[in-house]
Order: sequence, then structure tokens, then C-alpha cells
Amino acid sequence: MFERGNSVSSFPFKIERQVRIERSLVGGACVRGVMHAFARGLRVLPSRGIPLVRDLATKWVLRRAMRELHRLDDRTLADIGVTRGEIESAVRHGLPTRKLREHNWDGLRPQQRTA
Repeated sequence: MFERGNSVSSFPFKIERQVRIERSLVGGACVRGVMHAFARGLRVLPSRGIPLVRDLATKWVLRRAMRELHRLDDRTLADIGVTRGEIESAVRHGLPTRKLREHNWDGLRPQQRTA
């Protein structure tokens, strides 16, 4: 019954070996799935990440310029032609709000014809 060539005694070892092989295959499939999902995420990153970083950098530069102008005293701001309330508009749009109103650049209405 327990002879060397008997296939019954080697049966548990064959099952154990088959279980190890299948476990390895399942583990490999899981790792491949995770790596595939990670690669898909990396492909999307440049298309969504670059504009986001660019917008953040632009906002950072604008905030820095506004901080620098807020550090100036009122007389220096008056020499520049900007009041404290117009700093944000001047930084974002290039001209103070009142100058936009004076020149009607914010509405850009067509001129009326005179007959």
C-alpha cells in the first residue's frame, strides 16, 4: 500500500502543487490588473494635470502681484494711478476699473450713428 511507485501517496503533493500554481496565476492576474489600471491613470494625467498646474501657477503669480501692490503705501499707488480698491482689477485685467468705465472698454457698445 505505501510503496514508492504508488500514485496514492503522491496525490496530496500533486494537489498542493496545483494549488500553488493556481494561486500564483491568480496573484499574477491581480498584479497585471492593478498595473493596467495604474497605466491608464498615468495616461490621463498629462491631459488633465498640465492645465491644472498651469492654472495654479497663473493664480499664484497673480496673488503675488496683488500682495506686492498691497504692501505699497497709498501715495505710491496714486503715483501708479491705482487705488487700493482697484488693485485686483489692475492685476487681473491690466487697467483699473474706473479707467475701464471712463473709456467704456468694459461694455464696448457700438457707437450710435448721427443722421
